[in-house]
Amino acid sequence: MISPSIAVAILIALVGWFATIRVIGSSRLSSGTKQLLLIPSWIPWMLIALGAPILAGSLSLAQAINLGGAMTMGMVVSVVFARNQRSKR
Repeated sequence: MISPSIAVAILIALVGWFATIRVIGSSRLSSGTKQLLLIPSWIPWMLIALGAPILAGSLSLAQAINLGGAMTMGMVVSVVFARNQRSKR
């Protein structure tokens, strides 16, 4: 079971990332630039979200790297898929 302090750290990281997405989305940047900023904006928030369980000892570093890599690759695939869908229109 995940401890409440770890759950709060993960929640803060997710809320921070969604706030970052909202700021990027409402900016005057081009849509291509906005898409390119999604992945780099995720990395610091992912470090916070996965750092708390690592420090608490409930997640090993290898597991965190695998989990973080999988989530990041999923985001990259979704951004590439969205870009391809937009270019076909």
